[in-house]
Amino acid sequence: MKTLKERLVEFLADNESNLKEIYEALPDEKETTIRGRLNENIDKCFRRVSRGIYIATVGDTQCALIEGDSWDELAKLEDNSFDAIITDPPYSILNAQMQTGTTRARNLKKGWDFETKDIDSDLYSEMLRVLKPNGHFFCFMPAAKHDTYDYIYNQIKIAEAAGFTFNSQWVWDKKVISLGYNGRPRHELILFFSKGKRRRINNSIADVQTHSRMMGRKKVHQTEKPVELLIELIRFSTYPGDVVLDPFAGSYSLGLAAMLTGRHAVGIEKHPDFAKAGIWRMTRSLWT
Repeated sequence: MKTLKERLVEFLADNESNLKEIYEALPDEKETTIRGRLNENIDKCFRRVSRGIYIATVGDTQCALIEGDSWDELAKLEDNSFDAIITDPPYSILNAQMQTGTTRARNLKKGWDFETKDIDSDLYSEMLRVLKPNGHFFCFMPAAKHDTYDYIYNQIKIAEAAGFTFNSQWVWDKKVISLGYNGRPRHELILFFSKGKRRRINNSIADVQTHSRMMGRKKVHQTEKPVELLIELIRFSTYPGDVVLDPFAGSYSLGLAAMLTGRHAVGIEKHPDFAKAGIWRMTRSLWT
């Protein structure tokens, strides 16, 4: 027979729930007993996200996932809260490519499984506000081509106008080629910004990172990034115990990478299905 604590962990792992929902899920237990177990395990196996809402956590590593729109949710976060931001935004520049081609499933559907939206000056300003001084900001971008170059350059300029310092361009070598007519690309770019002069933590990591992209059924999200790549960015940008933010969490690979390196993470994801998948990924890794 599982203990109440074990049953609470299992339930909260898949359900961010208020107290009423927790009581209904465990009708054989007294409400006072449930509250006692929750309260005595806050910051051990549970964390209070807001009044009456909890998520599962383990040991010293904690990850939270917020279901919502970053344009709304970032405004609720405190100034200088995060040591680094690492994200893959749902940029729109590749939308036109989705309308052509007949071989890949994504082209046959004529669109992505998610809504595209470009980071604007307002969101760059919010990200700058919540990032600690000298903190790092990594932002994924497509390979520079005739139809993406201006977009990438403009994103750098918008970020700089918001107050970010542009440091360099990194490259993710995916080890697998994509379709193309001017040389078939097998890489994506990663723009490296900071809030003022960046803090120097780890200078031994190369700016060309080679990690196989996620393939087939292993992917939860169409543009999912490999955990190994995110681990390298985290190690370059933060110390153990630091807090990393992903405003476009997708399947929340960043949360898993943070846990594997002893960092904390906060993700924001608008799509309910991806948010649920992100919680599942985070929890599976905590308990297996």
